[in-house]
Amino acid sequence: MSELGSASKAKHDSIIMADVDFIIIGAGTAGCILANRLSENPRNSVVLIEAGKADNHPLIHIPAGFVNLMTNSSLNWMLSTCEQEILNNRIMNMPRGKVLGGTSAINGMLYVRGQAQDYDGWAQAGNKGWSFEEVLPYFKKSVQTDFGQFQYDEGLHGESGDLFVSPPRTTYAVLDQFIEAAGRRGYRPYADYNGNRQDGFNYFQLAQRNGLRHSSYQAFVAPVIKKRQNLMQLSSAHVLAICFADDGQTVRGVEIEHKGKKKIIQANREVVLCAGTFGSPQILELSGIGDANRLQSIGIKPRINLPSVGEHLADHFLTRLTFELSTGDSLNTSLSGFGLIKEILRFALSRRGAMTMPAGIVGGFVASRFADDNCPDIQFHIAHASFANPAKRVFDPFPALSIGPCQLRPHSRGYSHIQGADPKLSPEINPRYLSAEIDQQVLLEGIKIARKIMETEPIKSVVQSEARPGADCITDDELLAFVKETGNTVYHPVSTCRMGPKEQNNHVVTPDLRVRGLARLRVADASVMPSITSGNTNAPTMMIAEKAADLILKE
Repeated sequence: MSELGSASKAKHDSIIMADVDFIIIGAGTAGCILANRLSENPRNSVVLIEAGKADNHPLIHIPAGFVNLMTNSSLNWMLSTCEQEILNNRIMNMPRGKVLGGTSAINGMLYVRGQAQDYDGWAQAGNKGWSFEEVLPYFKKSVQTDFGQFQYDEGLHGESGDLFVSPPRTTYAVLDQFIEAAGRRGYRPYADYNGNRQDGFNYFQLAQRNGLRHSSYQAFVAPVIKKRQNLMQLSSAHVLAICFADDGQTVRGVEIEHKGKKKIIQANREVVLCAGTFGSPQILELSGIGDANRLQSIGIKPRINLPSVGEHLADHFLTRLTFELSTGDSLNTSLSGFGLIKEILRFALSRRGAMTMPAGIVGGFVASRFADDNCPDIQFHIAHASFANPAKRVFDPFPALSIGPCQLRPHSRGYSHIQGADPKLSPEINPRYLSAEIDQQVLLEGIKIARKIMETEPIKSVVQSEARPGADCITDDELLAFVKETGNTVYHPVSTCRMGPKEQNNHVVTPDLRVRGLARLRVADASVMPSITSGNTNAPTMMIAEKAADLILKE
């Protein structure tokens, strides 16, 4: 790989890799997949740029370590929202991975594709090629699934992909009791929510391999990086802006800061933005691509007027109910004192037990009375654990089970925009949680459904009391006050560079993921989702990356 000419060298401290075919910005969930697929052909030269560092921290690979990673500033961008008016002006933390693997290296590892209706809705909105039938092969391509003791719908799961997906290696009696109680309430027990139907309750499917986290980096890049001479990863490299040809509309590369020096990398074919829901619009706006008036007001010269950049932010919002149990079958007790030492030894010897636990252990999908076509619009995250202080990750002193309902298809929309020309300045993030009345109503119904299940045998027999919000919290106003005081994001931000049909101009990218008005620039990450999917967003983001690679390589 040769360098740029001397004239360009005079302008910058150092110039590297002038003859790269593809530049991928962000070595996260999507970027790692693209790096793998684009570099499969040895004639394609690829550079993968990541602002974070190597994924060698031990807590990345120990699944239960995600609890600490959410507040680890060396591996986490530590973003936060502005004050949320509806939530009593609280500020929400918005963790994003700053490490090889991106957020897939710090998240809760839950693998949820969503509903077929999600993707059919994208296609019906004019995004040709994005129906569920058309994207299912990309979901299957990424993963190989180990079903273990559980039954899953045949023909809908990947068998030979790079990412390992499996159910928890350890199950628990109290969670089985919960699933049985849900079954007695009429909800499908042990349902394959990534199968023919989403509704029902079961243990989550997880991005884990042999009891360890299987991040996008570990699945798609780590196995090939030393074998492929045409693939280079560049970590601790901060992208400053996109570079353009003289015509102002053709992308030529990127400007980065690496080891204290500014450098330019040129792309012979394409630049692909995979910096995520906050990073991708940030880089676009820093490069003069966004709302022209807003950019001018903060001292950035507009290049392409795209008012939708950073707009239409959607996210899932959750509240948690806590039930004190009469049994000690709870992580609150098993991860305290001598129990913690026991679990660490168990993990070291067998890769099983509490140290393999994800963000939620059992999941549930239920249709509220507000749901369209009886499609689930509430997701439940259930764990036999609870925090007395969620911010500091301090467990309650008693055995407990927590249930977190969230509105799967929120109507509330917000934004994420840069606050100035400094590339290191965090964006202003305002999801406007619960600003739509319907989101509040669906969440309230989720609370009531959770309570009904907990009042049903066999889980009822091991419930000591409802610790939070408590049995005296009854009316809708009281419950809503509890939600506003304690609810939080589920960390699923999407749609800030949303996709839309070519004939419309209120979107950032077209269905082939090209940025409107520009040549040789695409976005391929969660930011392009036209609408939020019905569940955790890591799996859909992987699908987007697989399809993006296919779109690029077919040209």
